[in-house]
Amino acid sequence: MKNPRFSQRAFAQKLGVSSGALSEILKGKRTLSSSQKKRMADTLQLSPQEQLDFFEDDLPENLRPVRREYFQLSVDQFHLISESWHWAILNLLRTKGFRFDQDWISARIGQPVKVVSEALDRLFRLGHLTRSGTKVLRAHPRIETTDDFFDLSIRKAHVEDTKLVEKALLETPMDLRDNTSLTIVVNKKDLKRAKELIRIFRDKFCEEIEVPEDHNGEEVYRLSIAFFPLTSTKKETK
Repeated sequence: MKNPRFSQRAFAQKLGVSSGALSEILKGKRTLSSSQKKRMADTLQLSPQEQLDFFEDDLPENLRPVRREYFQLSVDQFHLISESWHWAILNLLRTKGFRFDQDWISARIGQPVKVVSEALDRLFRLGHLTRSGTKVLRAHPRIETTDDFFDLSIRKAHVEDTKLVEKALLETPMDLRDNTSLTIVVNKKDLKRAKELIRIFRDKFCEEIEVPEDHNGEEVYRLSIAFFPLTSTKKETK
């Protein structure tokens, strides 16, 4: 619906089914097994609430949730982690001339007012934003997740990062951005240390570059560091 050029055939390929099978599924002529639904839900990166909607018919009557509100926190956390504009808003509070106005925020981060409104509600609901009189404050200066926390939402966030990098490459002048890459040969036993070094660099980078908490900066930037194999990680077969 958002992209007319994205065909049903392309959607079927993404889901790992034939175009004919997808057509029957969409028309309600073919049912999906629980395993098929699970695989599709992972492929489509559905939120916890969306997965519940997708799987509810497969659950025994006594296990179906009566109150959807129970999933509010996990759904909020999913969106908080996976959608970059939440972090843009949190950091925008510390820029010069900040105005707590949805239209102003929308123009600054390039997101529709409706998205900004939903994000603000979520940030208040999760306690990341608080009010002090007429002022809106950020409750936590730094937020970090573990590598295995809401794995699907982190994966979605990383996919979102690649889109942001591509957008910056096409639209942002070189003097306002930096992109670099390095290709090296490594041993798998050193991967844990490699991740540690990346985190050390990230923390050191923040110490040197980030505006102090008691000062206001000019713009909100995002640092994305990708470290991944170019060669196949599958075991060779003889």
